[in-house]
Amino acid sequence: MRRFRLWGIYLWASPASICGLILALPLLVLGAKLQHFDGVLEICAPSCCAQWIRRFGAITFGHVVIARDAKQMVALRAHERVHVRQYARWGILFFPLYLASSCWQLLNGRRFYRDNCFEREAYGDAPSSRSKR
Repeated sequence: MRRFRLWGIYLWASPASICGLILALPLLVLGAKLQHFDGVLEICAPSCCAQWIRRFGAITFGHVVIARDAKQMVALRAHERVHVRQYARWGILFFPLYLASSCWQLLNGRRFYRDNCFEREAYGDAPSSRSKR
């Protein structure tokens, strides 16, 4: 039963994971390193793409995480795993919900990225994570 539930989660998040694989494909052709770690495909971009990816350390699409390099992958793994769990919860709805949260923050004079409720959860400073400490 557990395995059936796990496959259901992968299927629910698969549209986002497919987007991540499509974005990772050029990186893989250029020599990115790929590993499967704890149920997630991790792609470390090749050094020739560092300029393109320098705006972020890592980004998650479903069960695919693309990082600038191996050092960033390790440093940001816990943060990105929160996003993997968010995709498992929200599936393809994560895309519009994330954008809506960012827009809401902007409209209310807050920071587009850092005050996004999904980022606050991933950084561990969401109200729900504070009450569990």
